[in-house]
Amino acid sequence: MAVNFKQHLGALLFTGIVAFSAPAMADYDRGMAALQSGNYRVAIMEFTDAAQTGHAASQQKLGDIYRLGQGTTPDLVQAIKWLTLAYLNGMRETLPALEMLRDSVSESELVEGEQLALQWLEDANRVMFADDDTSSLYEQN
Repeated sequence: MAVNFKQHLGALLFTGIVAFSAPAMADYDRGMAALQSGNYRVAIMEFTDAAQTGHAASQQKLGDIYRLGQGTTPDLVQAIKWLTLAYLNGMRETLPALEMLRDSVSESELVEGEQLALQWLEDANRVMFADDDTSSLYEQN
């Protein structure tokens, strides 16, 4: 399952579905300020906004927040989702946390977290390429 999952994620990332934007960086900066001041509710909101746009550092922070239960109940499935996305988005330093999570959760939790990451990528792919009309590729001349 893990190899097939990684192939799907890699293929989706390769198509360039994750875009970095200035607003995502602003959300990340506000999230960091909130996190440093202990305002976890605002930090989660800001990191979520940025993470949803594909901002890798925000995905990592959000994964760590869920993993550690900072200002929220620990949610290891959400931690796996966001840390997996961050890893696939170039944040290789998430690997030790991901390995630790994989060793500490049940197989069903691991699969659920990875499926959430895959679903996020598939949804992002649909949004990114929503205007593409591929039906013309199949028309007969």
